[in-house]
Amino acid sequence: MAIQVSKKGVRRFLLAKSGLNHFGTLGPSMATALRQLECVQLDPVAIIERNHHLVFFNRLETYSRTELERELWDGQGFEYFANAACLLPIEDYPIFKTKRRASAQTWAEERHLYKSTERKILQALADQGPLPSKAFRSDKKVVGAWDHPTHATTKETSYVLRMLFETGDIQVCGRQGSERYFALSRDVIPAAFQQEAEEISEEEARERLVHKYLRAYRLIDERDQRFGWQRMTAQERKTWVDAFISDGTLISLEIEGVAGHYMILQEDAEQLLAFEAGNERNNEAVSFLPPLDNLLWRRKRLEELFDFTYRWEIYTPKHKRLYGPYTLPILLGDQLVGRADPFFDREKGRVDIHLYADPSREWSKTRLERVERGARRLGKRLGAEDVRVI
Repeated sequence: MAIQVSKKGVRRFLLAKSGLNHFGTLGPSMATALRQLECVQLDPVAIIERNHHLVFFNRLETYSRTELERELWDGQGFEYFANAACLLPIEDYPIFKTKRRASAQTWAEERHLYKSTERKILQALADQGPLPSKAFRSDKKVVGAWDHPTHATTKETSYVLRMLFETGDIQVCGRQGSERYFALSRDVIPAAFQQEAEEISEEEARERLVHKYLRAYRLIDERDQRFGWQRMTAQERKTWVDAFISDGTLISLEIEGVAGHYMILQEDAEQLLAFEAGNERNNEAVSFLPPLDNLLWRRKRLEELFDFTYRWEIYTPKHKRLYGPYTLPILLGDQLVGRADPFFDREKGRVDIHLYADPSREWSKTRLERVERGARRLGKRLGAEDVRVI
């Protein structure tokens, strides 16, 4: 039997699980927040700051950029592909076994072409320990992931580092800003997790990864092509969902005004119903969400629950953009009310933030003042001396 709820109740439940706008809290530390979020997406774009840092800025009052770097250096986290390239708690290393093996199969056809470079990289890491990516140089170019098929512009060493990382032979063991440091997996993954990864069956690893996905998303939609963070057909997704509903893991929802079929974990039902029944006063908190924030992963969900359409236009030609290359959705209370287009001039120590009300939302004078105050707080959190809200 489905639970009947409103959009507002579901939105507040999601925000509580996401640790946003004080509907719920994560932490107190970055490590604890990471475990509650399940993973945080990594991205190198730093027009104002990198996505992973902005995710934690919005959730932790005292977060500093060095915490994430320390998490890797201390062996408490690792990087791999979940929703995309993500930072993950170290104890999840074993359940990515099937994905590492799938990557090994994908690379198998061409791996022999790079045996010499692979051997040199592995030997250097064995002899010297962790090394930055810039330590591996090559004049030879190959066709990389972002290259045109007829234009080889990627350094062979960079290509092989990527291959070894995806197959699990090496790990990102540390970061200093945008610089990644690599090490042999056997040297940095704790022995207990290496052993578990050896002993766990692929079937169990696959199932535990699907459960991790469910906890990360909390509001489940079998239409999501990233379901379970593994390659699946629509029928395979349906089979998983039907089984979870049958055994009580998932409960169906009927959301007022939403045609799409959503589900939640049975363990979350009580909390969702509490938000549905609650009569809390309006939340006036403001957050500026980075393009790859956990809440934004499923764009269809934003449209159906928040009545908000969002497109990240960084790869859209400038003349075709509606907004800027790094537009941040503005979360006010439990609603997405507009967009902020920021730019950080680091030489001048100045952040300019252009605000745009969503066409479907009216901004009163009070609402505008709240958003402007939030924008100034964001600029100061980024380290700007001068914040201009336009």
